[in-house]
Amino acid sequence: MQKSQSEGGFVASLKNSKVGSATGFLVVAGSIMALPHGKKAKGGMDNAPRFTAASSYQDTFKEVPHCYASMDRKPLVPYSPLAHRSRLAQEDAPVPLKNASTIEFKDRFCVHKKRFVTTHNNYYTGDAPDMRSNPGMIADSTKLKRYLQEM
Repeated sequence: MQKSQSEGGFVASLKNSKVGSATGFLVVAGSIMALPHGKKAKGGMDNAPRFTAASSYQDTFKEVPHCYASMDRKPLVPYSPLAHRSRLAQEDAPVPLKNASTIEFKDRFCVHKKRFVTTHNNYYTGDAPDMRSNPGMIADSTKLKRYLQEM
């Protein structure tokens, strides 16, 4: 199909139009048709995403090489007060032994020496009944018994 050679009709009024949806116009059997843009050249544009910037969240949690302040040939990065290249070197975390547990099932306020001793074992010792009536003597012997129980 060829473009219409007539300069005087409706096609001429569309010649310098600001619509970018067609490269030109032609008349076919009395009806006006638009010429579409051609196909894009292959390999002319990569399929790379247009948005190449990173959000602050992505920038905070991106993978960075292991860097520290006294390292030689550190990678150059834009200034940041929290940059990895400005931090001091830290030792690696200790690796636990195989099948080793670090969980401790104990209470700081519990006495573990006598933890599972019952009241019967604590107070009924099988001694003969005390027939003394002097409160000072009873208090002194009770004090001694308690001291020996807590040892």
